[in-house]
Amino acid sequence: MNKDKILRAAQLANDDEGKRNTILKDQSIIFGFCSLGLLFILIIQLLHHESLNTVFFLVLLGGLGIEISQVIKKRSIISILTSILLIVAVVYTAWLIIIGK
Repeated sequence: MNKDKILRAAQLANDDEGKRNTILKDQSIIFGFCSLGLLFILIIQLLHHESLNTVFFLVLLGGLGIEISQVIKKRSIISILTSILLIVAVVYTAWLIIIGK
């Protein structure tokens, strides 16, 4: 009976590891394509001599997402302060985009 429980637990752990690897691969692919999209937008805006606020906004937003996940994991004062700073920067950049500068 004990062997059956151990075997079931091992099979569940193996399934969880497979799901985790699949999720990590999917996230890597998504991140790669988002980076390519950002690079494409950057090149087009540079060629057209347009403002880079939208690209800057997207980079700041990505950094804010990463920093918020760090706040959730660590809850350190540095992560919280960095998140607040990034929130201000994202809001300011969004405002610049809205007013067209």
